[in-house]
Amino acid sequence: MWRRVHRPALLLVLLAASGAGRATDWELSLDTRLVSSDAYPSFMQGGFGTVRFGSGDSGLRLGRARFALSQPLGELWSAHLDASVFDDQGGSAVGLTEAYLLFRPYPFAGYRFRLKAGGFYPPVSLENRAAGWESPYTLSYSAINSWLATEVRTIGLEGTVDWLGSRSGHAFDLGVTGGVFGWNDRAGVVLANNGFVLTDRQTPLFGRVGQPGVPPLNGAEPFMEIDHRAGAYMGLEARYLDRAVLRVLRYDNRADPTDLDSVSHVLPWDTRFTSAGLRLEADHGWTAIVQWLEGVTTIAPQSLTLNWAFQSTFALLSKRFGRGALSARYDRFAVQNNVAEGYGQQDGHAWTAAYIFDADAHWRFTLEAVRVVSSSVSREEAGGPPLATETQWQLAIRYALGSTIR
Repeated sequence: MWRRVHRPALLLVLLAASGAGRATDWELSLDTRLVSSDAYPSFMQGGFGTVRFGSGDSGLRLGRARFALSQPLGELWSAHLDASVFDDQGGSAVGLTEAYLLFRPYPFAGYRFRLKAGGFYPPVSLENRAAGWESPYTLSYSAINSWLATEVRTIGLEGTVDWLGSRSGHAFDLGVTGGVFGWNDRAGVVLANNGFVLTDRQTPLFGRVGQPGVPPLNGAEPFMEIDHRAGAYMGLEARYLDRAVLRVLRYDNRADPTDLDSVSHVLPWDTRFTSAGLRLEADHGWTAIVQWLEGVTTIAPQSLTLNWAFQSTFALLSKRFGRGALSARYDRFAVQNNVAEGYGQQDGHAWTAAYIFDADAHWRFTLEAVRVVSSSVSREEAGGPPLATETQWQLAIRYALGSTIR
């Protein structure tokens, strides 16, 4: 495991060192939280809570410690590393959430091309647009992006071609993106066992989800390659006057749900989904986002096909007031399946409200409340109530340093 995680990171560091003649951008941040929660234990503790922190986590917590590095390699190439530490019940999960090389040649004849190679997020989210794949609107991500943060990553290649219509007198730009990847054969295992959650914990590349030996996840590894078949996705994006962004993407990890791994004795999860979303930015600091995602994940042990269909939608509205921003989001999510006794079925909705205040370039203060109402067959089978209402409050204090932070 160590070699799988750190060899790509070491390669990027060496490449970055080779470009030391050009300026290096870096950022270091520490996010601490004061938490009050009445929720059930989260999936990281073997529970079926729908927020990051359960009632046993109330008090002072580490939200995230992060170090990021971007190093130009000549005129067209650059290397990017994003490393984080997350507090997990007395232990810390540390690792790279993203590590990739980026090739960006100069635009030509009204077109622009970009190529990524390494480990990074596919271009699904319209919400998580800040550094470190964070949301600039709330602490807890939407149910859609919480799932992506937990289980989905591109470990491979991605190419994007943009038609820059805005540079030739038109009001819009168009782009098409395609990705080919491996090492995501287990995407779906957390969703099928625990359902959707609202969290801001990002699983490091090749990291574990849950604690080893603690069911139902037993330290699941979503970033595995088992069947040696490449996954793929294709997306389209349209931008209008930098005020509206429309994005659609189809993802398929093309996993063979019957191919049992001979070493770990786990099955790939055949996971496919389609996502579509729209972000609008108006005058006077208003932002609105709506996004939808629907898919299915399947395993087939011993010729028995088991599938979990999942859907989630959210709507977010945000307004900036000087150095502050007030945001509200509504999430709707569900998981259905054909499994005996309905294990893994879930239905729920959530409200999130957050106020963010940037005191200066270094200090940020955030107050957030999340309230989730959900029914869960898995929680009921574990001895909990089938229907539960969970509330989480967080006060976050973040301090950041960096080459571009003044």
